[in-house]
Amino acid sequence: MPLSSANNQPRLPAQPNRLGAWLVYRALIRPALRKTFDQVLFNVGSASDILRSREPILCYVTHTSWWDGHLAFELFRNVYPRRHFLMMEEAQLARYFFFRWCGCFSVNRQEPREALRSIRYASTQLQHHSHALVWIFPQGQIIPPDRRPLQLFRGVADIATRTGNVWCLPVALRYEFSGEQRPVALIRCGEPTWVDAGTPREQLQPQLERNLTSAADQLRDEWNQQDLANFQPIMQGTSSVNHRFDQILGPIVRWWQQ
Repeated sequence: MPLSSANNQPRLPAQPNRLGAWLVYRALIRPALRKTFDQVLFNVGSASDILRSREPILCYVTHTSWWDGHLAFELFRNVYPRRHFLMMEEAQLARYFFFRWCGCFSVNRQEPREALRSIRYASTQLQHHSHALVWIFPQGQIIPPDRRPLQLFRGVADIATRTGNVWCLPVALRYEFSGEQRPVALIRCGEPTWVDAGTPREQLQPQLERNLTSAADQLRDEWNQQDLANFQPIMQGTSSVNHRFDQILGPIVRWWQQ
């Protein structure tokens, strides 16, 4: 017997609106990113062809900061444009309702039935929309990036196995200070997994945990070793104070010292 529409939707489903999403991005998300970060660096790893394809993608992501969702909008609006959805805590989405225009939908893990509706809803978007991508944080809360082991809620495997014929793409995030006034935001894709219809959830869950852990470890090591050759800047922030000083006062100081 088919499930009713109410059982397939969370309390706060996405309400995609092109004009609303453009306003939120232009007035809130992009200015905030540019003001806060020196730059955003992205390492696509082996996922370039997947992100350019029209196959559905479930991005499961380390949750290390309040800024994580903003990076999703930047990445999948400007770099790899897709019909993207993002699972967001119900209390936060009720407060910031306008994120529903950008594809956000709610989840309430304290209510099992409501959490199940969110899982069904995410699966439905991946099945029914061409070029769809769902971005979720399966750790369920903000966790320091180097805490191990990574423990994921089963929802990510549930969504993937309910959907079938979907790519599961691990994505690791970090925020680091280097030689600039503002931090650098780093995004790294890990090893994608193709999930066929009928894949057992019990088999998939540990594999997803290993892949996300590996992506997070690789990103940590690449930053610590400053091995950033495979990272590309996808956004440049506002110039730091030292750069503005060099541009405006530097010539005067050099003239004075002559």
